[in-house]
Amino acid sequence: MHRKLVKCLGAAMAIVLLTTGCTFLDSSGNTNNGEAVTEAGSDSAGGSTGKQKTENDNQTNKETSKETNKEMNKGTNKETNKETNKETKNETNKEQNKETNKEQGKTGEEPGKDTKTDQGTVQNERETSNSQETKAQGPVVAVDAGHQGPGQDMSQKEANGPGSEVMKARLATGTTGSVSGLDEYELNLDVSLKLQTELEKRGYQVVMTRTTHEVDLGNIDRATIANEAGADILVRIHANGSEDSSVAGALTMAPTQSNPYVGSISEECMRLSQCLIDRYCEATGLINRGILAEDEMTGINWSQIPVTILEMGFMTNPGDDAYMADSGNQDVMVQGIANGIDDYFGR
Repeated sequence: MHRKLVKCLGAAMAIVLLTTGCTFLDSSGNTNNGEAVTEAGSDSAGGSTGKQKTENDNQTNKETSKETNKEMNKGTNKETNKETNKETKNETNKEQNKETNKEQGKTGEEPGKDTKTDQGTVQNERETSNSQETKAQGPVVAVDAGHQGPGQDMSQKEANGPGSEVMKARLATGTTGSVSGLDEYELNLDVSLKLQTELEKRGYQVVMTRTTHEVDLGNIDRATIANEAGADILVRIHANGSEDSSVAGALTMAPTQSNPYVGSISEECMRLSQCLIDRYCEATGLINRGILAEDEMTGINWSQIPVTILEMGFMTNPGDDAYMADSGNQDVMVQGIANGIDDYFGR
């Protein structure tokens, strides 16, 4: 009975302590903060539930924290990647632009321009520009087709040179073909017009003293046209004549160094004359009579630039006359003259 009473009282005290949360010492001296302990030392049902709840809360917090960290990391990584990609893209574009500008700098193109799109256009513009530049920078050649058509006053005189008291005829009729019946002024212009076309094809600028027969130009006038046009050379186209029909061949005329008017340019006149007569006769096969030194020609004495007179052949010689009157042969003659001009300019 006594033992039962003790047990009942112990149980009652345990319930009171558990309910009030009082602290007591177990037999080993450990402190228990209101947690009910069985004699076997295991958790009671209430204690187990509290513990389980705590563990669940911890698990929930852990998972919540994990998810939160995951989302934060995901967001952070996304922003980081975004910024990194942005920086990388900027750096890449910067390098590409740098390389593009560098290449464009080499080719002389404007930075930032789409060279692939405009390559064909740029190339065409470049070729056109080069062609125009070549033509604009080509030497200027004055071509004088000797004589003129009938109907002019042949009685006028002009000074043989600047300040000269020697007066010579301002105009002359020229000679006539013994076989062709062609007047010299006609032959001269036919060849000169073909020469103009050929020289322009080769990139020269050409100044013509006349392009028709209906002109009134003295020798001073012809030289002045070339001088004022800024020509580099003056090539005077003529044909020869002689009382002796057996005389044949071509020659050029140039002033000597003792010429009082153009002696200072005599050397260049001689060089031009040599280039022309050599290449002309080489092309045509006509006899090369060389250079005739001449200081009495008004058209030479008034020139301020290297000048020569080309006597293409003797119209009084049947062979020369027939050859020069032929249009196909005139094309060959022109090639020879143009080749001589090329030689003079080193082209």
